Amino acid sequence: MIKLSDTQIDILGRPNFARTQIAKLLIAAGIYEDKAKKAEYEQAVFIHWAMALLNEHGEKWREVAQAKLAEYDEKIKAKAVENEPST
Repeated sequence: MIKLSDTQIDILGRPNFARTQIAKLLIAAGIYEDKAKKAEYEQAVFIHWAMALLNEHGEKWREVAQAKLAEYDEKIKAKAVENEPST
């Protein structure tokens, strides 16, 4: 019998709308390619990323995820400032 941990259920069972913002951030930061603007792709991006963090960091995956997302958000903001036209 295959048993899923509570953490696996949390990652795999999360509703699509709860994954969208994270997936869009990962794509905007260049972590994942901007392959398709489809819910299925965004869902796959989130699941792949979260499961990789779970595999690497165990139960601390969520703290690592929050730190990485903050880092990616800063990267996106810095890139936006660089791309602003100078006056």
